Amino acid sequence: MDIFEVLKAGQEVDMFSKAYRPCVEELHRADRALFHLNHAEPRSDAWNKAFADLFDGNPPEIGIFTPVQIDFPKQMTFGKGVFINHSFTAMSIGGIEIGDHVQIGPHVTIVTDNHDLARRNVLRCKNVKIGNNVWIGAEVKIMPGVHVGDNAVLAGGAVVTKDVPAGAIVGGNPAKVIRMI
Repeated sequence: MDIFEVLKAGQEVDMFSKAYRPCVEELHRADRALFHLNHAEPRSDAWNKAFADLFDGNPPEIGIFTPVQIDFPKQMTFGKGVFINHSFTAMSIGGIEIGDHVQIGPHVTIVTDNHDLARRNVLRCKNVKIGNNVWIGAEVKIMPGVHVGDNAVLAGGAVVTKDVPAGAIVGGNPAKVIRMI
């Protein structure tokens, strides 16, 4: 298993280990591409090139507005018809899967990594999975390991720390089921 598969599998990784070095290199590569993407005129040739560079030449077919911050774009997968509004942050080292026809509001953050409290240089990642036809409201925070079922709605400002059942509307901090659709 390469280091990225190890992280997606949720195994502990020391960020100062030699094995983690490819992650640092990928983080720097993505950071350079993000700089160009976030400073280019939207939908210009420079923007399109930077977007392709961010995904290492294999950009997903998604609607997205900048600015955006994605630290490990190769650890993400996207379904069809995904829309991402501005100021999206993905801490995606542990893997993020986004299903078909997902709508993501502005200032949404999805996090897959955390640190060991006693050994803070040790990463503990958990992937995040977003089902199909999910609507994620403005300023929602989705924490490591959360799986969101199909047709769910995450209300604006929700902090989602637990799995969301299919067809649920959740809101609050921490998010709780408000009702089922």
